[in-house]
Amino acid sequence: MFFLLSAFGRIPSPGLPWQTWVAGLSFIAVGTMDDRYSFHPRQKFLVLLSISAMAAWPWVLTLKATNPSWLPQTLVGSPLFLVPVALSITFWFMAVPNAVNIEDAINGYMGGFTFILLFALYLRGVDTRIALGALAGFLLLNWPKAKHFMGDAGSFGCGFFIAEGILRGGGIEHPLMTLAFTAPISMDVAMGLIRRKRLGMSFFTADRATFPHHLLARFGGSHVKATLVLWLISSGFVVLYPFPTALLIIFLGYAFALVFLNANSLFPQQSAGT
Repeated sequence: MFFLLSAFGRIPSPGLPWQTWVAGLSFIAVGTMDDRYSFHPRQKFLVLLSISAMAAWPWVLTLKATNPSWLPQTLVGSPLFLVPVALSITFWFMAVPNAVNIEDAINGYMGGFTFILLFALYLRGVDTRIALGALAGFLLLNWPKAKHFMGDAGSFGCGFFIAEGILRGGGIEHPLMTLAFTAPISMDVAMGLIRRKRLGMSFFTADRATFPHHLLARFGGSHVKATLVLWLISSGFVVLYPFPTALLIIFLGYAFALVFLNANSLFPQQSAGT
């Protein structure tokens, strides 16, 4: 549909670098094959790392050419500039799709989360209309009762849209925006890594202890209530981004909720004989 609309002039051509096209389609392809064949996590990690490096390269060149205000001019000209920047942006493209994949735990959450972020980016001048329309259609079939599911193909695709869209919406110039927009999923994934470390679990082991799972249990299994709260939290981070004090409050409140819900895993009680 996107290619047809572009060909007939109904929407402008985005003019994306070929690396962005290949990386985006590759994320979706890997997710599709993983849904079918269930790759080993380490194999999938290496493939996604290569794709993320490809997606990052145009942004490395952009950052070098534009020189954001927060970046010292002398650092841009340094021969050591490319390595840390390339690693950082590669990590960004690796982390966001995987975080969306991990957080895709209950009906409607990640579809709505992606819709909220892409709508906010549309208001910032990023043309996300096609993706918004596709997500709106998907949500009708995924929430509140799911007839269709996102799967790895959808979650990796949505994650790539978010990662690329945030950078195009000013994430390079405003790093705080990248943190605020992705905070609901990045903070929960970080808590999951800490939880696995404390319990001696493999980082590649899936569990049902994410924030959406906890919230679903608190609401007695109601997907409607849990998803609405998750959407409200996501909207709060987006809306409060321009207000640093309010943003700090919601950051701290969300962090407290994560610690509270994971208290048993983070602070296991000693047995009576120890």
